[in-house]
Order: sequence, then structure tokens, then C-alpha cells
Amino acid sequence: MLAIIGAVAVMGGATLYLVTQARTVTVIVDNNAVQTRTYAETVGVLLEQLGVSVGEADQVTPPLDALIAPNTIIRLERARTVFLQIDHETVPILTTLNNPAEILQQAGIVVGNNDRVVVDGTETTPSGLSGWPVPVSHIEVRHSVTVQVVEGGEARLIQTTAATLGDALFAAGITLYTADTITPPLNTSLMNDIEVRIERARPVTLIADGETTQVRSQGATVGDALAQAEIALVGLDYAIPAETAFLLPGMSVRVIRVREAIETTDVPIPFETIYQADATLEIDNFRAGQAGVSGVLQQRTRVRYENEVAVEQASLEDVVAQPAVNRVILYGTNVVIRTIETEQGAREYWRVLRMYATSYHPAALGGDNITSIGKILQKGIVASDPRMVPYGTQIFVSGYGVGEIADTGGPRSFKLWVDLGYSDADWRTWSGYTDVYILTPVPATIDYFLME
Repeated sequence: MLAIIGAVAVMGGATLYLVTQARTVTVIVDNNAVQTRTYAETVGVLLEQLGVSVGEADQVTPPLDALIAPNTIIRLERARTVFLQIDHETVPILTTLNNPAEILQQAGIVVGNNDRVVVDGTETTPSGLSGWPVPVSHIEVRHSVTVQVVEGGEARLIQTTAATLGDALFAAGITLYTADTITPPLNTSLMNDIEVRIERARPVTLIADGETTQVRSQGATVGDALAQAEIALVGLDYAIPAETAFLLPGMSVRVIRVREAIETTDVPIPFETIYQADATLEIDNFRAGQAGVSGVLQQRTRVRYENEVAVEQASLEDVVAQPAVNRVILYGTNVVIRTIETEQGAREYWRVLRMYATSYHPAALGGDNITSIGKILQKGIVASDPRMVPYGTQIFVSGYGVGEIADTGGPRSFKLWVDLGYSDADWRTWSGYTDVYILTPVPATIDYFLME
């Protein structure tokens, strides 16, 4: 037998190992090392044979097309997702880098000394990025912009990384009043250098709702000043001076509140209970569909108040302030056929009723052995209220067997009952609640409220 030996060829100064003999190779994937022997020629072929997928951003050393020499160590470092939020845009990138400065450089993001940088929720300085001690997953960079503020004919420059114009002015210590006019609006996003103009309003004293407020207004009338201060005159409210009066610097405006109260005596309106079928709910099961809420009938009197003094009263007609909401109870109409083992073999049933069971036999009836529908009383004949369980219904009772509703009896103290029939020879006494299985077929008409 010929021995297979390795051969080495030199081509263009590079050593080429012909695949004639298996070589020992160490593969390290995310710091997990495994040693294997392979006939593969290149790193890529070996990783494919090992079922190791390589993503586009993953880093493989040596590269995938490198030839495999004996005792080669192959390292695969998986790329991970890092989210870059640059100004107003967030993008995910795949990278094997961990340091935020290197990641930003790889993504082509330039960070200036005035820019704001937040790494994984922690604000840092641009110079602190290169020495970041742990791998990062989220980097936020907000580039600074220049805001020129023009006020009263004078201009000043603000260098800011704030997200909006309002944030930038606040950070710069510029106080703004509600009625001042700012162009552009305070919620303007700062993406580029902009110019902002501030026009100051006139001071006015507003007395309303027990409070004195100093405001500034650019309006022409008292009504304009109230509107800018978001003080509304509702209904019959009025102001002194009137809303139409011209606004003067230093003016005091007093607001008079006028209200009309409806004094009521509430009378409850009872709710009703209604039942609704639910085809998803199994028969003999009930659940609340809607809670009942009593309504409210109001007997009302209108009272007019000016400065909290009652000046006028008038009776109003009764109204239904809140209609009653009916209580809704859902009852199941889903009939599920199941099987139970009986003395006559497996029988299908479609309903189980919890009924009070007694027993009877001819001797207990003075020798009468004819049922109400003319059948002979013996085991298998069962009496019940035919309004609850119709004549001819087949039932099964554990410990009794299969029976047929073929008799009835006098009034009972409980709604659901069965009287299990026997002959005199095999009679046994029953007294207590038991499960009664109603056997198929399912009747065309079903009383869904037997268990309610």
C-alpha cells in the first residue's frame, strides 16, 4: 500500500500546501476555541465545512481566501449591532469594534469639541471617547450649531447642542415671557445655523381667580392680553375694563367670574338584567358580559352666581342625567359532544346537570307500576319534571346506569331532580346530589337556563 504524504510547492515566493494530508487547525469563534483536523485548502472552505457562517461585517483572521498551513489558528470575531444617533437620525451599524471613538471613525462621523456626546446614556466629552473602558451599544452625537439672537436691535451669537430653539435660549439664560414674539417658533429643531428674533411685549397686571399676575402682551385690547395670558372669559364672565378697551402699558385688568350652578337631587333609575347568547361559551356556563349601572334622574334648579353671590334662581325640568345600563349576562350555547363509559358501552352525552337524586319502586306507590306515560316502572325508568328534562330523554347516572325520562312526580323543593326507578326486587335508596349525563341526540330546542 502506498503511503499518502504531504507535498509542498513554492509558487511566486508563497508556500502552497497540497491537500494530501490532514492538518491540525485551531478555530476560535468569539473566544470559543475548537481544534480540528482538515483537508480543506482555505480558511473559507474549512469554516463552511464546520457550518460556521460568516457575516458581511464579521472579521476573519487569516482572511477567508488564505491557505491553511499546519497548526494554523483561525479567529472569527462576530460583528454586533451598535446604534448611532447622529443629530436627529438613528441608524444601526454592524461592527467588531468596541471603542466609541473607533466606531465613529469607522462610520465617518466627525465629532467637534463643542459637540455633545452621550455613550450608553452617559454624557462624555469628545476627548473621552478614545479611553472609553467598556464596549458600547448606543452612541449619540449632537453637533453644535450657531444661533444668532436679535433683540432690540442688538445681536449675539450662541453656540449650542440643544435639540430645539427653546432649549438653546433657556440654556443661554435668555428669559422669555408668554406674550413675547419669537421667530422662528421655540419648538424649531436646530439642525443648521439659524437667526432668531425676539420682540418683547408690554407689561400688564391681570387680577383673576384670586391671583394677581404680571404678564406681557403685544395685543391691542384687554381681550388680547387675557387671551395671551390664557385667561378665558367663559359664558357670562366679564372684565374691568371691558375686553374691547384699548390696552395701555401698566394697566390693571380685573376679571369678574360669573357662573350658573345646577343644584340637583338625584333619584336612582334601576337597571335591568338581560341575557345574551354566546356561541363561544359552553352550555350551562355563564359569565358577566356587562356590569349593570343604575341611572340617575335629576331634579334641577338653576342658580346664577356673580362673585359667588347667588342673584337668581329658576326651576328646571327633570332630566335623565345618566341612563341606566343594563346588566348583561352571557350564557353558553356551544354544545360539546363527549363520551362516557356505561354498562351498555361508550355513550355520547352533550350536557351534565347537577340534580338531586331520589329513588322509588312500585311498593312505595302502593303497588302502582305504571308511569305517567304508560310505561312499566322498573330499573331504567326515571322520573323528573318534564318541563326541565323532557319525556324520552336518555340519561346516565353513575351507580345507576342508563335511564329514560318516562315519569314525573309532585312538586319538589329543588328545581332539578330525578327519581331513579327500580322494580321491587332491585330497589336501592338514593338521596343526594349527583351528576346526570344527558345523552345524545341533542334536541332541536334547548333550555339554556337549567343551571342558572
